[in-house]
Amino acid sequence: MTASTHDLLDIGLPDPQQAVLQVWRSALTLAPLTTAACTDAHRLHQLVERGLGTPETTADRNGRILFTAARNPAVTNSRHPHALDAGPPHTLLVQTPSPPDWTALLSSNAITGTTTQGVLQTWATGDTAEIRTVACPLVSRNDDTGKRRRAPLISPDECGAWLRDRLHKAGCKLAPHDITMEPPERIQLRGKAITLRLFRATATIYDPHAFTHLLATGLGHNRAWGAGLVLARPTVKERQSQQSIPAQGPALRQEMSELP
Repeated sequence: MTASTHDLLDIGLPDPQQAVLQVWRSALTLAPLTTAACTDAHRLHQLVERGLGTPETTADRNGRILFTAARNPAVTNSRHPHALDAGPPHTLLVQTPSPPDWTALLSSNAITGTTTQGVLQTWATGDTAEIRTVACPLVSRNDDTGKRRRAPLISPDECGAWLRDRLHKAGCKLAPHDITMEPPERIQLRGKAITLRLFRATATIYDPHAFTHLLATGLGHNRAWGAGLVLARPTVKERQSQQSIPAQGPALRQEMSELP
């Protein structure tokens, strides 16, 4: 005999049609000297570690620490025509599975201000979501020697297919026309470079538990270096009809439009 959803709730099991995300997001305004010192993604990684007093990659069952950087305008580089060089970071958006304390960065003048807001979202089967993420599209390919290596995807078609595949595995359905993207940008990482891309998508959720797991743990590779934080909110229609989904808070309400 198959238990109904009502029965599952009565005996304390998760509702398969609904899932909840609870995280904290902090907007950190970098001091000018910090901006100048953190052009390398590894330095941003260290800054977040120092601020939290814990290894940045620490994760628990509720998620992991993720961040993304809002940057000054990118510039062209004739040596790398397929991607722009990202500008220096000026603001970080950091997601944590528990309330953070940024006193260490404030007292050392590494940041000039911070705002933290708790985020509580309920997602159900059939909901539609506006998704925004700065991600690192990679694929494993054989190099000239036959050795398997990760290589960045550059063409919009390849990047769009990559995102659709990753989101489908995370409980979302979306069509090719539901994805838009910005030109790729290169950021420095310990003397090398990784390529990031800003994606926007509209998706229909068919597995809310897989989707909230994605929101809590991030997307793709190089999450320790500022890639893979996924921001999601109900579409305008959903926001108008589902007032039970709490807002993300006034301080960070513009994060979807202002931060990459």
